This record gives sequence, structure tokens and C-alpha cells, in this order.
Amino acid sequence: MSSVIGMNSGAIDNTRVASAFPDGGWEAWTCLLGSFLMMLPSFGFQAAVGTVQDYISTHQLSDYTVRDVGWITAVLVFLTLFLGVQVGPLFDRYGPRILLTCGSLASFTSYILLAQCTKYWHFMLCLAVLGGISAAVITTVSIAVLSHWFYRRRALASGICMGGSSVGGAIIPLLLRFLFTKHGWKWAIRVIAFTALACYTLGFTLIKRRLPASTQSRATVDLRAFKSPRLCFLAVAVFSFEFIIFGCAALLPTYVRYAGLPTDIQFYSLTVLNAMSFMGRVLPGIAADLLGRFNILLSLVVLTLLIMAAVWLPFGSRSEATLYAVVAVFGFGSGGWLSLAPVCAGQLCKTEEYGRFYGTVYCVAAFGVLLTVPVGGELLQSTTPQALVGFYTAVLVAGLVSVSLSRWAVLDWKWKWKVKI
Repeated sequence: MSSVIGMNSGAIDNTRVASAFPDGGWEAWTCLLGSFLMMLPSFGFQAAVGTVQDYISTHQLSDYTVRDVGWITAVLVFLTLFLGVQVGPLFDRYGPRILLTCGSLASFTSYILLAQCTKYWHFMLCLAVLGGISAAVITTVSIAVLSHWFYRRRALASGICMGGSSVGGAIIPLLLRFLFTKHGWKWAIRVIAFTALACYTLGFTLIKRRLPASTQSRATVDLRAFKSPRLCFLAVAVFSFEFIIFGCAALLPTYVRYAGLPTDIQFYSLTVLNAMSFMGRVLPGIAADLLGRFNILLSLVVLTLLIMAAVWLPFGSRSEATLYAVVAVFGFGSGGWLSLAPVCAGQLCKTEEYGRFYGTVYCVAAFGVLLTVPVGGELLQSTTPQALVGFYTAVLVAGLVSVSLSRWAVLDWKWKWKVKI
């Protein structure tokens, strides 16, 4: 991308831009709360979708393989990321109100229809297609509107906003565990639908734009950006992160079942994963604003890789306590990846070009989430739970190398340990 700039000129530009943002105040924080609430039942449901996937794999779609059912989840998350690229310019032109109204109503409708689903194509249309399109609108607008209010604290704001999905991912499995047992599939999903509607309504009243509409927004994916090595390496890293995160979120309950652990752990493990992910999205955001976004991201990747390779791979399926421990550390680390990767992308370009830069990176990442659940499901069903963890560990090694190279490229290929970046 032609907008990628050197560190010196970027620092001057960023200092000038930062002074124009509130970075706090009543309106900024209430807007952030609204974004948090919008994320809770939209992206939060996707963080807990493994519970739904495992349920339908053993009930409505018991005649299908884990790989086949996995395509439903894969399309859901793929559309959320891939179509989010196209929502950005619509947000710049029309603002949040119209988009959030349409997205919220579509999401509520998808949940109501999901309660009636009995066949494979029902789930593909209601959960994957309609759910993915509506989530793309809601999540993209919820994150994008924060750029109107925050600059210096953007990593923290992004972490809190994304934390909404972690809270949803922690609460929804517990709700479904109770509702599936007491009321069955239909009413369980209907309760989720009306809970989502309440969150959307309150969030909608709190979110508002600050900057005027832009008529200059255009296409969101700029392949010329890949002329920059720093973007190429970051795109590979984000691809790896999304591949692992959503693979684990979707397959963790099934992993528990194949490992022979008690059924309740299918629900509780996702709650632990997402509860720690919330901490991982907020606390590293605070540290990143002080110590550097790339620095904290790199540290979290190293920490998570060590736990996956040294503990989860050899011992994770042997006991409940070990699984909870490794899932907690993984949740904290992966939460940091999700919140910090976008703000790291923001350091590689001018502020006005961030939308296209972000869109280009996450367009690539979308194909990672499209592949991860079917591939992981087939691997889990045909081999062992340890083989699945080993595969994801290898993918994370690729992510570690890529984010290290991206940081190195930002420093003009002069590695410095202590620089804030």
C-alpha cells in the first residue's frame, strides 16, 4: 500500500492526529459500552459456537461427520470477517444507525429461525449465511465507531470492545448447558435470541458517531499493500492467529468428548476459555499502550506457544485440572492476539488509510477461519486429540515467526529489543 510510511514521519503524523481525539469523556465511554453490548451476543455467540456445533453433531445432524458440521461454523465466521471488509466504507458513508438497525434485526431473525432448524441446509442458511452476514455488520460497526473517539487509548478501547465477545462466550455456554437440559433445543435458542435483542437495543441507544460522513470511501481490499513486507508478514501472522483461535473455540467441546472427559467440561471449558480471553483482551491493551503493541503481542504469542507445546500437547487430555489450566492460559493469550493485531496494523499506515489496510489483512485471515474447523474436525475424528493440538501448535510457530518478521520490518530490519513499537 502506498500509504505505508516510515517510523519518523509516522510518529509526527500520529502526534498531530492524537490531539484531535477525545480519548475519554462521557460520550466516548458510553459509546464504548454500546460497542461492548453489541459484541456480546454477536461475536460472543461465535466464541461459544462450539457448544452449538457439538450439540447438533450429536442430535439433529448426527448422521454427518464432524468435518461436515464444521463447514457450518466455518462459513459463519468466514462471512463475519470477509464481509466486514465491505461494511467499512458503508459505515464511513452512512454512519452506525442504519447499519446497526439492519444488522441487529437480521441477527435476531437468524436466532429465531435457528431454533426451528432440523436439516443441514437449514443450519447452513440460518446460522452460517444469515448469522454471518448480520454479525459482519454488527461487529465491524461496533469496532469502527471507536476510531471516532479513541486514538492514544485505542488498544485499550479495542480490547474492552472485543471483551464483549469474551463475556458472551463465557456466559452463553453456561446458559445453554442449563437450557438444553431443562427446555430443549428450541427454547434454549429462543432465550439466546431475546437476550441478544435486549443487548442490541441497549447498545444501539449508546453508540453514536463523532466525525462527519465521508463520501470518499471506496474499495476495502488493496492488493498493492502487499508490496510492503511488514504487511505481508502481519497478514500471515493474523491468518495463523484466526486459524487457531476459531478452530479451538469451535472444536473444544468436541475435543473434550473425544478425549473421554466428562460432558460438563464441554461447557465449562469454553467458559474458562472466554473468561480468560476477556482478561487477555483488556490487560494487554493497557500494557500495549505503555510498552508497545508489537512487543506485547509477541510476548503473548511466545507464552501461549510454550504452554501449548510443553503442557497441552502431552498432558492436556489426561485430567480436568490440566485442561482447565492450559485453556485458561490459551484464552488469555489468544484474547490478546485478537485485540492487539488490529492496532498493530494501524501502526503500519496513515490514519486515513487504516480501513483499507485493516480490510486487506482480515480478508486474508477470513480464509483461515473458513478452513480451520473442517480441517481440524477431520483431523480430530480420524486421529487423536493430541494430534489436533500438535497441528495448532505448529500453526502458531508460523504465526510467531511472521509477527517477529513484521516487527523487524517496521524497524527497517534493525532488530531492537527495548524500543517501544
